[in-house]
Amino acid sequence: GFVSVNGQSQIKTSYKVCVDDKLTIEFPAMKPTELTPHEVDFEILYEDKDLLVLNKPANLIVHPGAGNYETSLVHGLLHHCKDLSGIGGVERPGIVHRLDKGTSGVMVVAKHDRAHQILSEQFKNHEVEKKYWALCLGSVSSPKQTLRTLIKRSETNRKKFIVNLKRGKEAVSHISILRKNERVTLTEIKIDTGRTHQIRVHMSHLGHSILGDEVYGGTKKLANFNEEEKQYIRDLGHPLLHAKKLSFTHPISGDRKSFETDLPIDFNKALKKFGL
Repeated sequence: GFVSVNGQSQIKTSYKVCVDDKLTIEFPAMKPTELTPHEVDFEILYEDKDLLVLNKPANLIVHPGAGNYETSLVHGLLHHCKDLSGIGGVERPGIVHRLDKGTSGVMVVAKHDRAHQILSEQFKNHEVEKKYWALCLGSVSSPKQTLRTLIKRSETNRKKFIVNLKRGKEAVSHISILRKNERVTLTEIKIDTGRTHQIRVHMSHLGHSILGDEVYGGTKKLANFNEEEKQYIRDLGHPLLHAKKLSFTHPISGDRKSFETDLPIDFNKALKKFGL
């Protein structure tokens, strides 16, 4: 509604601009960027003067963004500690890497700029070990496999990313089966890269979407489930994807640090419900 063509604001996104069209853009009012710290529920696994390691719950966004400026992990971090790295900007202080809103698990946060820079270099150079557990639809056949693909944003649905043969950023995922039956598979995924939605895209590409992942098919293709189970999966509200383990070199001491977390309650309930 902020863009009009020839005085008409109700235009379709598919409208093709013509010669002599008059486009008018009304910029929305600026919102203040200063965040108000407040208490947010997350578990602290480790903390010192340089960094903080936490266990992020599912359905908590990492930093403020479109549609949510009130509650995020950043709000809680600012409430907990006053000394966060400023490299991420006003709305992303201390944030070296991120997890999707629906993904739970281990994250590291920098408390000052030097720690932030060194940790960022480790992520960039693939020196950080990242292991995830995901509960996926169907029986994954290969016990171990590596996906090395290009991933790009979908042109038809801007909220999605897709595997593309010609264009995109390289994404590498190493997938191992932990337990499985005919209906679901518990997988461990080690990622060398950290592309947006990478694991969700790769599992969907394999035909084994993550349970509860509405965007990538994890609430569809449920022929092997009864009606009560189908509704249970639709009601999960987020993908059953958990950042299980994170290992990195401490940016100041140089010690190798490794952190591992238990699966969330709803993840364990689903494992039990579907026989794993």
